[in-house]
Amino acid sequence: MRRSALLFACIASACAAAPPAPGPSPPKPVPAAAPAAGLPPLSERERVIADELRSDVAQLAGKIGERNADKKWELASAADWLVESLEKIGYAVARDGHEIDGVLVQNLSVQIRGGSAADEVVVVGAHYDSATGSPGANDNASGVAALLALARRYQTASADRTLRFVFFANEEPPYFQTPKMGSLLYARGLVVRRENVVAMLSLESIGVYSDAAGSQRAPQALAGKIPTIGNFAAVVGNTASKPLVDLVAEGLSVRGSLPAVGAALPGDVPEAGWSDHWSFWQIGVPAVMITDTAPFRDAHYHKPSDTPERLDYARAARVVAGLESVIAELVGESVSLKPDKKSKDVLAP
Repeated sequence: MRRSALLFACIASACAAAPPAPGPSPPKPVPAAAPAAGLPPLSERERVIADELRSDVAQLAGKIGERNADKKWELASAADWLVESLEKIGYAVARDGHEIDGVLVQNLSVQIRGGSAADEVVVVGAHYDSATGSPGANDNASGVAALLALARRYQTASADRTLRFVFFANEEPPYFQTPKMGSLLYARGLVVRRENVVAMLSLESIGVYSDAAGSQRAPQALAGKIPTIGNFAAVVGNTASKPLVDLVAEGLSVRGSLPAVGAALPGDVPEAGWSDHWSFWQIGVPAVMITDTAPFRDAHYHKPSDTPERLDYARAARVVAGLESVIAELVGESVSLKPDKKSKDVLAP
C-alpha cells in the first residue's frame, strides 16, 4: 500500500478525534533552508507558472489595487475579474454572495467533481481582499494568483475526490475571525449543506523570500525552532491537522524545488490561525496555511508598499508546482489525516 493510502483513511474524523493540545514539544533539528544559489534551475513548467503569477498579481494588486469593504467598487471589480478569468479557463463559477455592512461580498468557487469518492471534498482557497491602505500584492494577490494557476492545471483532471477552488472575501480586518469573515460564512454553509470536506489548504502570502541572514523572524511559540533565513515555505496547522501539515510540508520539499517547514501548533497560538484555514478549524476540518510567513518576513506587510514588482515569482512558482503534486495526492486516493494518539504540537521534519 502506498504511503498516502496509509495517511488518509480516517480523514473525516481528524479534528473531532484530537486530544486537548499540550504545549509544543521539542522539535527535531530544523534543516537549513537551501540558498537560492543551491536551488535547481526553474523547469519549463515553473517558468510558465512564474509568468502567470506575475501577470495575475499585476492585474489584481496593480491595476485594481486596494480591494475591501472600504473600496467596494474595487472589491467587486476583483470578483468580476476572477469570474471572467475562471470562465475563460472553462469553469462554471458559483457565487456565494452576502450583504455585509451594506456591501455585497462574494465567495467564488469552482470544482472538478470526483469519481469513486466524489462526496469527499478537498478545498484549496485564498482570500482576494486586501488590507486597508494596501494594494495587497503579497497579501494576498500572490495566493490568489497561485490558486488561479492551480485551477488552470486541474481543469481537465480527473480524480477520486472532488476538488474545489474557493476565492474568499473579507479575510482582512475588521472582519478577520468574526462572523462576517468570508471563509467562516462559507464554512458554516458547508455544515448546513452537510458537505463532507476532508481537507483544506489556504494559500496566504507566498511571494517573499530572502537569503539574507536574520531575514526570518518567528512568533513566540516557534522562537528558536525555525530557520533564521527566510528562503522556505511554511505549512502551518493546528494539532488536529498535524497529518495534513506533515503531508503538505513533505510534499512541497520532495516534489517541489523549495525547502518547506511545517508546524502543528495549539489552536490558541494566535499566529497559527492567521488565514482562512482558521474558519475550517471551527467546523472540525483538518486545514493548513501555506505561506511565506507574511509579517515575520515581509517588511511591507499591510502597507502601501506591498506592490507587485517586489515579489519573487520564481520561488512562488516552485511552491505552486509542489502544491500541484500535493493536491494530486490528496484527491487521488484515500489517505488518512487522522492524528494519532501521540500527536504533539511539533515542527514537521
